[in-house]
Amino acid sequence: MSDLSKRIEYTNVQPTATQADARSLCKQALINDYRAVCVNSSLVNVCYDEFREEDPEKAPKIVTTAGFPNGGATYQSKIYEAIFACEHEQANEVDVVLNIGLIKARKDNDVRREIKQIKMNLAGLAPVKFIIEAPLLTEEEIVRVCGILMEEKAEWVKTATGFNGPTTVEMVKLIKKTVGKRMKIKAAGGIRDIETVKEMIRAGADTIGTSTLIKFDEE
Repeated sequence: MSDLSKRIEYTNVQPTATQADARSLCKQALINDYRAVCVNSSLVNVCYDEFREEDPEKAPKIVTTAGFPNGGATYQSKIYEAIFACEHEQANEVDVVLNIGLIKARKDNDVRREIKQIKMNLAGLAPVKFIIEAPLLTEEEIVRVCGILMEEKAEWVKTATGFNGPTTVEMVKLIKKTVGKRMKIKAAGGIRDIETVKEMIRAGADTIGTSTLIKFDEE
């Protein structure tokens, strides 16, 4: 398998996703040596059962979501969803959607409070990727929210949910220019082929979220 396969977080966060869909996602992640699967919290336990017999060091990570896909819920409810998914369903990582309305309204103190509280409550439990929904933001807003994330010592920024438009290479370049080596970047949203995966990584992405089955051994 290509080293690129270990960058992929194979994703199905559609509202129509079934347990059978989650099992298929896990099987393909194992076959293709992907880094992780990403599912909504109600399907984490299905993925856990699929990977139960695998070597924990080699099995794909189970990534779940909180506040998904719109981010408009209270940070308290996002925290509860994330903690429950990790402690009771065995999720390994959480992708949390920030409150985009607060970012647009320049309510930076409220954005900071949300990041701080989520980070504090998930500390030691699971890594958090903060979704900024870049397709809905201006360049100034992207830079500003990334600045707040860095100030709060967040480890990850994720570009988008995929529900509000695609992530572009230019967005990833802007985020990388802003955060440098201080944060890791997950690019997601409209990434459907090998060449786009490569472009995103060249632009600065560390991992790639995609709902498309990409087979690197066919290059």
